[in-house]
Amino acid sequence: MPETRTSAIAIPAEPERSATVLQSTTTVLSRTAAWAGDTAQEFGALLSVLMGPAVFSAYAFAFWSLAANLGWTDTFLFASGPLSNWLVWLGIAILINLAASVLRRHTEADS
Repeated sequence: MPETRTSAIAIPAEPERSATVLQSTTTVLSRTAAWAGDTAQEFGALLSVLMGPAVFSAYAFAFWSLAANLGWTDTFLFASGPLSNWLVWLGIAILINLAASVLRRHTEADS
């Protein structure tokens, strides 16, 4: 009876690449999320500061429209339409002021 011979080949094991790829992807995503959060905070702070002149302008338009309605000035920038009413400008000014204060409070609380 012929003798059967069994042979085995040893293959060196490589480390799992899927775990390494997953870890590097997680690291990149966490860095990107941190960068995006920081950038959003900086943009929010900048936007809340830049809303100050917009609030002042809206209050100035409200006063100018009221003065035009009372006859203190000759004309107003908008002679007709919804923007000719001083209450609309006052409402816009209050909303922008409120939005700026909420945004400022939110960005100051997170920093």
